[in-house]
Amino acid sequence: MPPTLTPDVCRRIVRWTRRSDLGALCLTCKSLQHEAEAKLYEIIMSGNIQITFRACQSIVSHPRLGPYVHSFCFLPDSHRRAHREIPEQFWTTLQLALSRMRSLEYLFLQDPAFSNSWVLSDVAHIPFQLLEARLLFYWDIHLAKFLESQNKLKSLHTIDGPVNDPTLHLEAGSLPELRIFDGPLAAAEHIVHVGSTLTHLQVVLDKNSEVDVLLFIPKLLHLASSLRALSILHLSEGLSIDVFRSITKACPQLRHIGTIPLPLPRNLRVLEVDVTSWVPPAAGVLQRAIAAEIRIYSPLMEYICFWAGTTRTLWAVDGNDWSCHSESGQHSHFDALWKT
Repeated sequence: MPPTLTPDVCRRIVRWTRRSDLGALCLTCKSLQHEAEAKLYEIIMSGNIQITFRACQSIVSHPRLGPYVHSFCFLPDSHRRAHREIPEQFWTTLQLALSRMRSLEYLFLQDPAFSNSWVLSDVAHIPFQLLEARLLFYWDIHLAKFLESQNKLKSLHTIDGPVNDPTLHLEAGSLPELRIFDGPLAAAEHIVHVGSTLTHLQVVLDKNSEVDVLLFIPKLLHLASSLRALSILHLSEGLSIDVFRSITKACPQLRHIGTIPLPLPRNLRVLEVDVTSWVPPAAGVLQRAIAAEIRIYSPLMEYICFWAGTTRTLWAVDGNDWSCHSESGQHSHFDALWKT
């Protein structure tokens, strides 16, 4: 009788086995089957409907496989989902498979129709507590109830929000561990009231919600002590200055701000900027470096004036050479630069 491989040896073999060979390794011997199956089903990630469907069928048919799954990702291939509707049988089997995954921590689901969130509706039989979720469904009662059940969720990405329907709002105290949210403004407005410990927030704007962002930013004031990163996507240049000003007032402790468009006309010849509040102060060669960088994006620039309190420093360019002149006092020759 051949000697039995120890669990430690089996783990080492599986660790150095290519993922494409794990299926064959499962058939080698029973000693290796357990470790190979655990590795094979630890991460299920595919954009192929048939591959994902067969994986779900295996999990439903063999209960021992479900607990192995820690990460499940189904993001249909874009060129396939455009020509093919996903059958209801797929979603039914997926729902059954999810009910077997008690160790699941990461769930990424994309529905091309955005309407099959009912796969998450059987909350009583959902055995897992997620750490991260990317759920590309319409925000409906099924999605809301599922999120209310996830007390360990730290990161959430959605493509829809409850808008003004109070029946779709999350209950107070939901998502107590949420730190990261990425989604449209309609969802962000609701999430910031529920998640009081958010550290990272990304808001996606569209044409209908862009103006509302100026009303949204002051609502972040109660997150000022925890919020460290704020990203706003698809913001127009016309709102950028007002939005930036509002952000600095509501969230002065931010370490990351994005993505703010900075308009800089290419035909500018004279630019004046106030750097009084900059710490450390922008002076000397630092001003020259800033001026040179600005001129890269506005090549016709001839003069850049830096205001720092009552001191004004004018930098002028001649070819590739920069010269500067500073004046202080209440009245300066540079006060009339706007007339040049």
